[in-house]
Parts: sequence; C-alpha cells; structure tokens
Amino acid sequence: MNRRNRKRQPRPFNPCGALRRDAWSYRLKLLKIVISLGVCSGIILSRRLWLTGRSFPLVPLFNRGALPVPIDYILLGLLLILPVIIAFIPHPRPLMVSLLIIVVVLGVFDQMRWQPWLFQYAFLLAALAFSAGQRADDRKFRVTLNACALIIASTYFWSGVQKLNANFLKQTWPEFASKAIYLFPSVGSLIRLTGFTVPVIEIAIGIGLLTRRFRDVAVILAVGAHLFVLALLISSGENTVVWPWNVAMACSTALLFWQNRELKGRKILTPNQPLQILVVIVFGFLPALSLFDLWDSYLSSALYSGNIYQGVVLIDHANLNNLPAALRPYVWQQSDPWFLDLNRWAYGELNVPIYPEPRVFRQVAARVCSYSSDSGMSLEIRGKPDLFTGARQSEHYDCNHLR
Repeated sequence: MNRRNRKRQPRPFNPCGALRRDAWSYRLKLLKIVISLGVCSGIILSRRLWLTGRSFPLVPLFNRGALPVPIDYILLGLLLILPVIIAFIPHPRPLMVSLLIIVVVLGVFDQMRWQPWLFQYAFLLAALAFSAGQRADDRKFRVTLNACALIIASTYFWSGVQKLNANFLKQTWPEFASKAIYLFPSVGSLIRLTGFTVPVIEIAIGIGLLTRRFRDVAVILAVGAHLFVLALLISSGENTVVWPWNVAMACSTALLFWQNRELKGRKILTPNQPLQILVVIVFGFLPALSLFDLWDSYLSSALYSGNIYQGVVLIDHANLNNLPAALRPYVWQQSDPWFLDLNRWAYGELNVPIYPEPRVFRQVAARVCSYSSDSGMSLEIRGKPDLFTGARQSEHYDCNHLR
C-alpha cells in the first residue's frame, strides 16, 4: 500500500495513562486556583505599592520615569480582576500571559514590587500556563508538575540555607517570635531554641520533597511549619501581606507532593525542556550566587533570614522639620543622630518590606535628600552579617554623592 494512501491508525486507548492525566489535571487545576487567589490577596494587601502617587519613592529599573495616572489604576484593577477569572475558567492561558506581562511592566517601573511572594507566584503561573491550553497532553502536564515542584522545593531549601547565620539566631528569630515569647513566657526559652532547628527543618523539607521515601513526611513538616509561622505572624499583627502566601505555600506543597508517586527527583533536577531549564537556573542555581552578593537576596528566598542588607537615613536635628509629615512617624532616635527607618517606612505606607539591595537604598535616600539642601542627611548601608558573629560593616553616602 502506498504510504500516501495509508490511513493513520489511531493510538490504542491507555486507561492508566488517562487516569494519570486526569489526576495531574485535577491537582494542577486546584493549584491554579490557590496561586491565583494568592496573587489577588497579595495585591489587595499591598495595593498602594502598585500606584504611582505615593510618598515612598518609586525605584525604576532603568530610571525612566513612572506610569502616569490613570494607567496605574487601570493596571491595578487588572491585577485584581485577572487572577479571579484565571482561577475559575478552564483554559486561561491568554489571561495568564497577560497577567505576567502586566507584572513585568510594573516591576520595571518599580523594583519595590519585586517581592518574593510575587516572584514565586509569577513563575508558578508561567509553569501552569504551559499546560493550560486546550491541547494539553501528558508531556505538558509532566513538565508543569516538575517545574512547579522544583520551585516549591527550592524555596524551602534556599530559605533554610539563608538562615544559617548568627544574625538569624541572635536577632531575627527572637524578634520574629517576640510576641509568642511575651504571651507564653514559661516556654519562651524553648521558642528561642527553635531558632536553631528552623533552617535545618526547611532544608530537610526541600530535600525530602524530592524523594519518594520521605515526601509525605516533608509535606507534613511543611504544612506544620507554615501553620506555626502563620500563628506567629497573626499574633504580632505584622507583615499581613505574607499571611496568604503562607496559606498558599502550605496548600501548594500538599497539592503537588502529598502521596504523589509520579514525581521523580532525578527528572525534576535534570530537565530537558526550556521551561524546566529556566526554573532550575532561577530557583536552583542563582540563589547560591546571592551568598556572594551576585544575585538579589529577595529572589533567593532570604525573607526573614537576617542575611540581607539594611539601610537607614541619618538626619541631624536641624533637618527634622524639613521632612514631610508622612515621613516623621518613621524617624527614631536611639542615639544621636536621628534616623529614618526605610524598612518601617515601606511597611507603613506600602505594607511590604523595602527591597533590601544597596541600589534601592541609594535611590530612596536620594529622594529623602531632596528635602534638604545642606549636608545634614546621609545614608548608612549596613552590609550582610558575618556568618559566625553577625557583625555588619557599614558604608556611608552623603547627599551630594547620592544626588
């Protein structure tokens, strides 16, 4: 028979493959809902972050100005509406791509928007978009599952690695758990001691999720850790923007890994598809460079690790009256001179921490310097803490240099 006239034979029905595909599709559908609602919740809680008109300065990537009003309001509206639609329609790939484009555009106009929760959500949505089309098959489902699994597992692993420093044990963890220590003084010492176990547990979770033998145990540890962290956050009433992120992380970990024997650590870590290769680079390799100041800390799971830069603006008494009223609640005096706490300012106005990189501190401080024409202000950038002692080295920039 001529090959041109030969009819193409249909592939035989594989019931095991169909069942597996249905199981993958169901998990990914629920994951899409969790991530989409997580995005919407984070945007609502940080809504002023996405607007141009605010006292906390924009920090554009290329110093090209700002989006004019009302374009910023329109994009904020889309950031709130699109995730809700994406969560509940069957084939949302065009909307997912549109949402990611908006996130990138807004991120270019302000690096303060590069928050770790949104960075993770964006890559999870990109991976989910890969299999969100009408012609999704086993290969696409597997690529999406492997990419999402690596994003989640890497987040736990590098979060633990970032916390392996003296500053986390001496300062960050005691401050983070201070409300619980105050409420339960009888077990305060025990809560302080848990700081030693936090990085070890997170690293173990990240590794355990990639193994079949310890996967379910790792899921239980992860969910328990998020419930514990969420309880501490709620008790302190601070950083509400990461409350839904903790819920989303717990749900995502359970959906992807709980009793899932299809995931294989070797396949996850040795990808052969462009999407998976990108995820391995961004979430598996680049965070290691942050330990050598070659990659941003917040893109390396360093939130609440203590292993970040700090920045304050020092102000002499004569220049206090030159500051706008909106900034004065964030000016403190533990000793002379007074200082403007840039992180508290960001929390107070935008409900997110400042993006902890020197280039951001310098741009924000330059805006503060514009309120004074003399040399009564300067920026102090405190470097990352020493691994064993927690000591920081400081650099100072006067306003003339920043301008």
